[in-house]
Amino acid sequence: LVAVSGGPDSVALLSILHELAPAWNLALTVVHCNYGLRGAESDGDAAFVAELCRRLNLPCVVKLLHIPARGPSRSSSLQARARELRYRLFRDLGTELGADRVALGHTADDQAETVLLRMLRGAGLRGLGGMPHSREHFFVRPLLTVGRREILSYLESVKLSFRTDSSNATSVYLRNRVRHELLPVMQSLAPATVRLLARQADLVREDDRLLERLAARRLGRATRSRDP
Repeated sequence: LVAVSGGPDSVALLSILHELAPAWNLALTVVHCNYGLRGAESDGDAAFVAELCRRLNLPCVVKLLHIPARGPSRSSSLQARARELRYRLFRDLGTELGADRVALGHTADDQAETVLLRMLRGAGLRGLGGMPHSREHFFVRPLLTVGRREILSYLESVKLSFRTDSSNATSVYLRNRVRHELLPVMQSLAPATVRLLARQADLVREDDRLLERLAARRLGRATRSRDP
């Protein structure tokens, strides 16, 4: 399964996987989630993805998802609830279609934003490790080391258009403020900020895995089981 929103990152991901499909023996199915939050713009995204799949001769599943008014906890944000619905759909579709993997279009820029957001919230090692390249042996992020500028350059070279989500420009969401206000300041001080934050996430994630293994080993030595 390839999750395609219609934005530049997911369109580039689909294009690359489509090019690799014959050599890698990939059977691709596209899935697009329409939450209907932006009215005609949301419907336009769905139509764009469906038309792109028609041109590429790929099966496309468009799902209209209704976000519940409130999540499991009162602090659950609209984005968190949408994400939960999306991943549940991916798992269900994966089982239904017999998919081996779900490919997601997160980039190094997304990783950098995630690390900064978690840093602002006081996260520990696990949180500062950002998004893993692979999770549950099912979700994969092939573009996680690729920057957004490279994505746009690629799309221009293959002459592929994409959709722009107007909600990405609003300052209501903290991630957008990190993207549009904080990251540019950091890049003015260190132009390689995105690449460095993505690399730092990889290093921290490996540190966390090592500490988990060492702790599990020590725990095994320190405990005894007498009663089954």
